[in-house]
Amino acid sequence: MVRNWMLWVACISAVSLQAVPKPNVLVVMLDDFGTGHFAPVARQLKLTEVDPAFLDYTASLEESYDPQVALEASRRAMPFMETLAEQGVVFTRAFSASSLCAPARQGVLTGTSPTRWGAYRNIDINVCGLPEGRCLASGLQDQGYKTGFVGKWHVGSKDSELRKKILAEGGTEAEVNQAGYRGSVIEKDHPHNNGFDYAYFYNFYECPFYNSELIWDNRTFTGNRHGYNTDLFTDKAIDFMEQSLDEGKPFFMDLALHAVHIPLDVDAPAEYAKRFDTGYTSIDQFYAHIYAVDRSIERMVDMLKRRGAWENTLLFFLSDNGATCKVGDGDLSLVPGNGAHKGHKGQLFLGGTRIPMMMVWPERIKRAAVIGQTVSSMDVLPTALAAAGARLPDNIDGKDLMQVVDNPEQPLHARLFWTGIHAPAWGFSGKKTIVHAQQERDRWPGGWALVEGDYILRYIGTLDPGLEQAFPEGRAAFFSLHNMKDDPLEQKDLMQAKPEVAERMKAAYMKEADTLPAPYRFRHEAWAELVPNPGKHLPRQR
Repeated sequence: MVRNWMLWVACISAVSLQAVPKPNVLVVMLDDFGTGHFAPVARQLKLTEVDPAFLDYTASLEESYDPQVALEASRRAMPFMETLAEQGVVFTRAFSASSLCAPARQGVLTGTSPTRWGAYRNIDINVCGLPEGRCLASGLQDQGYKTGFVGKWHVGSKDSELRKKILAEGGTEAEVNQAGYRGSVIEKDHPHNNGFDYAYFYNFYECPFYNSELIWDNRTFTGNRHGYNTDLFTDKAIDFMEQSLDEGKPFFMDLALHAVHIPLDVDAPAEYAKRFDTGYTSIDQFYAHIYAVDRSIERMVDMLKRRGAWENTLLFFLSDNGATCKVGDGDLSLVPGNGAHKGHKGQLFLGGTRIPMMMVWPERIKRAAVIGQTVSSMDVLPTALAAAGARLPDNIDGKDLMQVVDNPEQPLHARLFWTGIHAPAWGFSGKKTIVHAQQERDRWPGGWALVEGDYILRYIGTLDPGLEQAFPEGRAAFFSLHNMKDDPLEQKDLMQAKPEVAERMKAAYMKEADTLPAPYRFRHEAWAELVPNPGKHLPRQR
């Protein structure tokens, strides 16, 4: 009798579990989008809180703009996202997996720090791509999801065989590019072999807003795409989600938009551009592109509402890494940039790794919240997997964000760490170098940083002579310790005041660093300063 009752309970439980619909998952990632650019944050930000070095740089521009006008534009650029923020969770201490886009994206897709695979810089990812079998989208496929990727891939090697074939047949380099080589990817790193059923993508660091010759539709090169890419990518994402709903399957759509990466100095379509008329072309152009993103997200949500699917859709919004905070060479990354954080993309200051991040799930998150616990972009796919009913892999760094949503006083991560380059090449700091910061970026030192509680401990390696105007003779390696809560601009070094904190955090980093593999391409001498036993691992080549 007891045995029969247990079987009956087991059957009822199984039916109950099957009756709970799995949530749809929509991830919207922007490129080089700073915390200060995000309207819900900008609304609370004062100009006096923005990095003084960034404001000085802005004032020095030949065609300068009024930073207060730019701040006000940022507050107007995402009205729909502000509405969503009133329905979901805004994470005010969110971090990227890296300060550079390719390793940051690998971290999102794998839920794991890219350093664990030997990926410290974009050039490492260009060689190693995605670790085989580790893209978490596969776990959603296993749960019955229809999975799609649209936009910037940038986590794999280009298809060199395509190039060789065209050249062997007497073709030119121009014909190689016309065949889609620059946006191509090898089979190992293709989205189809990493958990995605559908892919409309480019495997490159940038994509012109108009007339792109980089985009592939699954395994077919699309030629010249004349449309505005924010609209084009959004249309493809909507088509995929509608097809999934038509088939009665939950979907996972990873939409990685080009905005706001260079090239930015072009106008958005008139329907977006008309919102801004500040008298400053740079402000009007930049924030019109952000407004276009806002309208795109609204279009997707409206479709889901019409289809009755919005309530059980888990939406994530985030950036890959910090903003460049730079004007020129096609870049147009304006105040308020990285908000109340120092530095920019490519640096280990908070401005390089802090990102805007928001989560909305109407059926599960019933009350809006602002959460100040440390979270990471590596948490996005683990959260999706947990929501889908899947068991999380043991060997990842990401965690289920619903733990901190349900218990906001309970820390989600004891610590996070980063290892990589610390260079001015990707932002306004490049203006104060002796050599061309972008062309000579490989000559800058490596560094590491570790976050624990309210503290960030940072190590910057040896700076060689002849690189930076402030240190023409070079500079020795150094540590710094800051309280992120009290000093987000990292102006007060606590190394002397809190030596016990610094030593504890250094020991925690060294324990992690001793397990890290050598990089594929990152300058080995710079990397050797960042780990306790560099001799354990020889430089890697694929």
